[in-house]
Amino acid sequence: MDAGSLLAFVRYHAWANDRILTVAASLTDDELRQDGVLDLGSAFDVIRHLVDVDWSWREFCLGNNVGDTYVWDHGYELNDLNQLHAFSLEEDVRLRLFVESLDQAALDEPWGTDERFKRPRWLVISHIVSHGTQHRSELARYFTVCGHSPGDLDNLLDAFELPWPGDG
Repeated sequence: MDAGSLLAFVRYHAWANDRILTVAASLTDDELRQDGVLDLGSAFDVIRHLVDVDWSWREFCLGNNVGDTYVWDHGYELNDLNQLHAFSLEEDVRLRLFVESLDQAALDEPWGTDERFKRPRWLVISHIVSHGTQHRSELARYFTVCGHSPGDLDNLLDAFELPWPGDG
């Protein structure tokens, strides 16, 4: 995948994350933290998972093996929705800057922890977006049931034209 195409998907990911986290603030704390409503537990649990996976895979692409730790094991306070949203905006900027720093050779470079798991770096970055799409769709369904639909989250074309979430 070429850098421009990958950057378009990263831009969409940032836009969609911001949208789902903005709508999450409309839920009551009980709705947000009700256990068992989604496969990973609560909506809050899914959001924390989404943010953690974004961070850990980007760290992996940088060559930082975080192993079985979570982002909050590394000194980040992510115990409420505002903290998660702020961190997500920052993480989306970090991912964009990382992708912008890579040339085509770096994107195509096989990357992994051992010979059994080596994939082109662009594919690992694409996984971040795909993973986010999966969980945002689960959250969107639950938010809609709670009366807070996030609207269309498939607006890749619109997302490409909007300013980057988190950029001032």
